[in-house]
Order: sequence, then structure tokens, then C-alpha cells
Amino acid sequence: MEAYYEYTNGSIMSFQRELAEYLASFRPTAKNVYITLLRELASQRVIYSSLNYDLLFELSAASIGLFTNYSSEYKRGGVRLLKFHGSSNFWPDLPTGMIRNVHISGSGRADIQAQIKPLNQIDTLNKCRLEDSIAPAIAMFAVGKTVKVSPDYVEHQYDLWKTQVIKSSKIFIVGVRVHEIDEHIWSLLGQVKGKITYFGFEGDKGEFEQWKENHKKKNAYFLKSDFENAVSLIRRMIHR
Repeated sequence: MEAYYEYTNGSIMSFQRELAEYLASFRPTAKNVYITLLRELASQRVIYSSLNYDLLFELSAASIGLFTNYSSEYKRGGVRLLKFHGSSNFWPDLPTGMIRNVHISGSGRADIQAQIKPLNQIDTLNKCRLEDSIAPAIAMFAVGKTVKVSPDYVEHQYDLWKTQVIKSSKIFIVGVRVHEIDEHIWSLLGQVKGKITYFGFEGDKGEFEQWKENHKKKNAYFLKSDFENAVSLIRRMIHR
């Protein structure tokens, strides 16, 4: 992605928009593990976070009558989700087609800085298909995870996540590779006081143990498990 950014002189709106459309098109099945997760864990006590741009979590929540709140503040009937790398439905709050036939690149920190309005799946897909010059607020797949559309909003998501991680006594990680180059994640996790439980496959253990050693993180534990089996383990650990 970094090479593509340089090749296009920073013109990534079309790529990000097409990526968002592709990822937003997925829908959860009735047996989706997210649905099991949301049913098993009390939404009042848990704050979720995701590095994914798709809407599978949000759609799973909606299928069991929960709305998604992109905040650390609990609201009755909702589930809290922080997406600090952005999301395919994080669109600038601008009328569709307001910016058309415009080439935006090389604008410094942000190509567009506007308020973000999280959209549902249908509106997200419509935006992706109807807009020709802008894109949602999602990070680039490159070191640093730069966000060129409304970085203030995405950075606020990160600030909320950081605050909660520092405060949390129990942190559960599943479906994410230990990638220490992403210092904004793994350096912080190495410093927090809370107990960390990481669920992964045998091939993930080496990187996890190396990260643990690098940060002298004594209360970090590796459990060999896939996402589906991790759900029941997390439920038991939360209620200990």
C-alpha cells in the first residue's frame, strides 16, 4: 500500500472507496461467531474494539436487537465498539455528490477533514457506488496506519481505546497478529497494568512470547484457541 501511495502521488480515494465497498458487502450468517460473542458477554461490562473495516460486528449486533455505539460510553440497548483504524461506514458528513470530479492528493495530514457520520450497510454501499471523489475514514494498509480522510475522528477512536485499555483490569485479544511495528497498539499493551489474555494458533505463539519478553509483561498469557472456542473461555474469565 505504501508503494501504491507513492506511485499515485497520494491519490488513494478510489482505492479506499473500492476497498470499503468490497468489505461492507459481507453479511453475517445466523451462526456467525460475533452473534455468539454478543449473546454470551454482558454488553454493560464489555467494550469491544476492532481493526477490521467490515461491518460484520455491527450487522451481528443489529440481528439480535443491539445498536452499535462507537464510543466508550454505555447506552441502554447498545454495544460499544471502537474502530481506531477506521471503518467502511465512517463517511464524511457531506451530501452525496457534493464533491465530484475532483482529484485530491498531497494535502498534508488530511485530504479531507470533516465530521463523520457512521452509516448503515445500505447507505455505506450507496455512498461507495455514488461518490467519485471521496472515501470513508479508513487507515492505509501500511506502517503508521495513516488516515487521510477525517483523521481527527479516527484518532479520537484511538484515544478512547487507549483510555479504556489503560483502565482495564482484563484485556482479551483474538484474531490479531502480534505485530510490534504497530507500536500504537503493542507498545501500549506492553505497558498497561491489566491482565492480557491472547488467543491464537500455535504459529502465533512465538511472536507473542517475544513481545511479552520485550516488554517484561508478566501478566500476559497465551491460549491456543480459535475465535469460536475463545468465546466461552472469555465468558468464564470475565466472571471470575
